[in-house]
Amino acid sequence: MSEQARTAESISLEQLVVSHSYEMLALITVLEKKGILNRQELIEVIKELQSAGED
Repeated sequence: MSEQARTAESISLEQLVVSHSYEMLALITVLEKKGILNRQELIEVIKELQSAGED
């Protein structure tokens, strides 16, 4: 693939982060509406993962 084609298809890091954030929010919202999880459970899991990453 040429350099010009790669540049045309690239997105900024900011666009990637925003897109990922919306995807995660959509997934969390669907799971919450279906009663599969609640936000407090999600916060607890995030904290556990962050603690595990600090080890």
